[in-house]
Amino acid sequence: MGVELRMLTGRVALRVGSRVALLAVVTLLALGCAGRAELIRGEPAGKDLDGLVDSDSARQVLVDLLARRSLEPRLEALAPSPLPADAVWKRGANASTAQRWLPDQARLLELSREKSVDFAALTFARAMRKEAMSREVQASFDRFLHDDAARSAALLRLPGAFPYTVLFAPSWLYRSHPETGADFAHQRLLLDRLGLANRLIVTGESASIEDNAAAIAAALRAARPEDGSLILVTASKSGAEAALALSRLLAPEDTARVVAWVNIVGALGGTPLADSALRPPISWLVRCVFWLNGWDWAGLTSMATRPSRDRLDGARLPESITVVNVVAVPLSGSVGATVWWGYRLLRPHGPNDGVVLLADAVWPGGVNIVAIGPDHLFAPRTDDAQSLALLRAIAVAVQVHAVTPQPAVAVGSGQIGETATSYDLRRGGRLDDSEE
Repeated sequence: MGVELRMLTGRVALRVGSRVALLAVVTLLALGCAGRAELIRGEPAGKDLDGLVDSDSARQVLVDLLARRSLEPRLEALAPSPLPADAVWKRGANASTAQRWLPDQARLLELSREKSVDFAALTFARAMRKEAMSREVQASFDRFLHDDAARSAALLRLPGAFPYTVLFAPSWLYRSHPETGADFAHQRLLLDRLGLANRLIVTGESASIEDNAAAIAAALRAARPEDGSLILVTASKSGAEAALALSRLLAPEDTARVVAWVNIVGALGGTPLADSALRPPISWLVRCVFWLNGWDWAGLTSMATRPSRDRLDGARLPESITVVNVVAVPLSGSVGATVWWGYRLLRPHGPNDGVVLLADAVWPGGVNIVAIGPDHLFAPRTDDAQSLALLRAIAVAVQVHAVTPQPAVAVGSGQIGETATSYDLRRGGRLDDSEE
């Protein structure tokens, strides 16, 4: 009887675990990149904060982060932190390398167990803002969010304000499910209205990361002289594709005109959701879904964590490219219903955005723009004010990077790092009130 009970309990646990995993995988497969969790813009009241976070320690860090949004970057750097030093930075084994390291996912998992998942997520958010250039660009983004869409649009239309051609690399299932926003249709229409040059790169909607990286590389090589300087924008899976194209497939002369890569919630390290989908018995069901829809199985296998991390281990980008990491940091009380199952499945791994682990979404040495509140699906995608603020912040990042170039940083195995260089925070070319 005891043996039968254990077998029955095991089957029930398998059904429950498989159901959670399958729902999470369906989210990954069918929902692309649109969602419902929104950016925390204002200053929530104390009772509202209690509903957003899972611990008092997380609440303290959130209050600190919200307060810092009103500070100038230089003042923010001087403000004391409520966090212990080792919760924010990890030194490399060799101190002479002058490297400072963001907490990797292993350290974030430790913090999750010591305190809470939200505490670890907000610790990571604060660490991403620590570097000087990120503080400068983050402050610009926060300030631009307070402008209305009309003012931002007028500033972006000024001659020379945004002298770039934007190439959008679409994300997972952008043709089958255009309603998700994976094809950047709203953003492309917005740029059209502003008179800003832009194009969509044609990729396989369910193709492997390797195949789509080749398509992105071909599109960059084929850019016309009249396109001028190029900005590549990616989201989720296409972030991994762009990283591979820029670091492995393109020669220096092919990337000479690429001034920036905007990596929005990039699945650079793959996702454990793909790992779950590739394990029986879930893989049997997922294969059926792929077969019925005519999707490429290689697209899913390329998103597994092991091949994803191996693919970019030691990869470097040219110093001339400004990398802007746009990282969604949801809280347990802000995760949208669309990715809630994925968030629940990934919580044992530590902080995540509902599809990818937070540490796997950041290219090392890039400029970080942190969005507290949204999940991986980064809603509202149709918010013009938010999209315009991001465009203006990207322009600031490119201009600041141009006068204070950052050394190329290799992606290490299991660690995401950034240099400890002291940056000159000059304001050349910034879109501000004086240019209105």
